[in-house]
Amino acid sequence: MGRHHEQPSDAPATTTVDDIPVHRYRSYARNIRNLLYLGGILQEHTRPVVQSYVTGLLVIFISLSQVILIINFIRDYSDNLLILAKCLGLASSFISPFLMMCCFLVKRDKLLELHKTLDDLLEKELARDRRTKATILASVYAFARPSYTVVIMLGSTVLAYLLPSMINAIRSASTARLKMPFPVKFPWKMPSSGSLFCLHFLYQMTVCWCMVFTIGAVDSLFGFYAFQISSILYAMSVRLTTPRPDEVFSAVLKTCTETHHRLLQSVRLLEDIYGIILLRMIVTNAVMMCALIFEASPFTDMTINQGCLLVCYLTLKLLQTFIYAWYGSLITSASEHFRERIYFSEWPDSRLDRHVRAGVVMTMLQKPMTITALKMSSVNVNMFTNVSVESVRSRQLSKS
Repeated sequence: MGRHHEQPSDAPATTTVDDIPVHRYRSYARNIRNLLYLGGILQEHTRPVVQSYVTGLLVIFISLSQVILIINFIRDYSDNLLILAKCLGLASSFISPFLMMCCFLVKRDKLLELHKTLDDLLEKELARDRRTKATILASVYAFARPSYTVVIMLGSTVLAYLLPSMINAIRSASTARLKMPFPVKFPWKMPSSGSLFCLHFLYQMTVCWCMVFTIGAVDSLFGFYAFQISSILYAMSVRLTTPRPDEVFSAVLKTCTETHHRLLQSVRLLEDIYGIILLRMIVTNAVMMCALIFEASPFTDMTINQGCLLVCYLTLKLLQTFIYAWYGSLITSASEHFRERIYFSEWPDSRLDRHVRAGVVMTMLQKPMTITALKMSSVNVNMFTNVSVESVRSRQLSKS
């Protein structure tokens, strides 16, 4: 998502730090855009609104229909707690693309505004000098790799569900009764083989596509925005502590305080767009990890395939919770660092007009930027710790 930017033509600095190429950031932004495109969730000004809504509604229909079919299946096994827990867990996972797409379509204008603001601010910082450019580009891989890891884990988990059915379909004779990858009950009698079964199987593979790329794209986009916000804050900290000889410190300070105000607005937009998504992730991941550990106890009754599936699913849920918590903590840490740099800069001895001085004081008095889920839970490392502790407690309860 976003505009295409030309590769800078200026030569890199001679030091090792300044040799970090800008194409790292360009590649990161391009990969996020490709994920959004594959997930049907890409929103940008150059894309027709009708096309965005058509692909979005298609993802909503596919995900919601899968949830309804799973609930319809649960009705026949409502007295079996193990099947009930497993199916409700699957339903909560399949509701994620539906919820994410609804949020992105309803808040499309805010999403476009957020992207334009952060994109413009980061490009200005990249164009200033080599110091700020090196500060921004140094952390690209630290944000990009967790995003790619989540997509790989999503694909591995979905593949663990698909492989048994695919192998069974290849090995079985045409008259054998084949099984769908996920437990569903259609309103009509589902064929057990033949071309009609292949169509039903293709439908569930399309659902898996949405699971991998829609969820992976939304999770990765949050990290991309966290990278932009934190990188801009650190770049401004460098400008405040070591201003260039040709720069007027009062002008630098005024620019930084104005940029900080725009970043605060961007954080509020990010909270507004991701609020429901974050709250759903926190609640369902905590509940699902507790349910999975309880369901899997004792582990001696599990098959190899079930064990692999459990490990993949638990790892995915832990990784999802961790990267959101880690990204939120990085934004808060960068905000605290920026406020400290202002405090220890030369602003008391500078000839600032009263408006700039008031802006500096207000910036220092404000709390560090934090991401919250609908004002209910802060998104930071403590959130991840709490979710993990609850999972461990569920294991202890299952033993008792």
